Amino acid sequence: MTNLIERFLNQLAAEEKSPETLAHYGEELGRFEKWLGERYSLSLTEEHVPEVTAVMLSEYYQELYARGLSVPTRNNYVVILHRFFDYLARLNKVSEDASRVLRCVKDKKARQKLAKAQEKVYSTEQIAALLDRLENGSDRLTDYRDLAIIALILGSGMRASEACNLNISQLRDIQDGVVCCKRKGGEMSEVNVASFVYPHVQRYLLLRGKCTPDAPLFISQKGNRMIRNALWKSFASKQRELGLDTGVHRFRHTFLSDVDHHSNGSAALARDLGGHSSVAITNNYLHTMPEERQAAVNNLSYTGLLY
Repeated sequence: MTNLIERFLNQLAAEEKSPETLAHYGEELGRFEKWLGERYSLSLTEEHVPEVTAVMLSEYYQELYARGLSVPTRNNYVVILHRFFDYLARLNKVSEDASRVLRCVKDKKARQKLAKAQEKVYSTEQIAALLDRLENGSDRLTDYRDLAIIALILGSGMRASEACNLNISQLRDIQDGVVCCKRKGGEMSEVNVASFVYPHVQRYLLLRGKCTPDAPLFISQKGNRMIRNALWKSFASKQRELGLDTGVHRFRHTFLSDVDHHSNGSAALARDLGGHSSVAITNNYLHTMPEERQAAVNNLSYTGLLY
């Protein structure tokens, strides 16, 4: 009797899923198999798996609910069971996918969190006022640098620290619309960049003068790599002049809120562009196409202000 969990995990390993993902899937499927054994004397082997019914899966899910597990946790179980039984169906180990009876449910708390985050965004009028202030400031190099960074965050959703960690060598990537950078948590990831960003960065660099490829893309007045705290101080003085709430992260909130609005609430699209692990845990297993992400960053409500 072949244990199908092991075969499934071997398939995921061949698809280069992370060791953490393999361990997580194995643990959760092991719990389900233990429940099957205790309740129905069944296991997830070739001999027994055809006997696993939709009624059993529904009963298992209801027990997860009765135990008080959160919506994201229950959704995670659903996603894993969907993937496992879809794999079995494709191997013809089961005649039909019994897991189709299970559905992910909306996480009201996640929606409330998103609504709260949207209170932290800038309006198009506020962005326009700030851009005008930077275009007409007295310190051209600093103002153009700050404008380039704001354009980069508004056009990609990068965190301030991620933007500050970029080097001159990545300028061509910005022009091409996809930059590989170290995101929160230390993982390298591709970030889509709107086409309006490059001209602002290029103008800043032309005014700054000759640079080597390994030099920081954005520097302080003393010539050191910009850091988040220094960037906050530089932005704050200009934000206060205009009566705006201060903060660098507001630009990221503005970007993600605008993406969510223009993508008809596609949590997967906003999550992928923002580099989040999830909006709800189930979103770890949702994906958007590269062309969708690029279209999203090029169709923001404030795009016209930055061209």
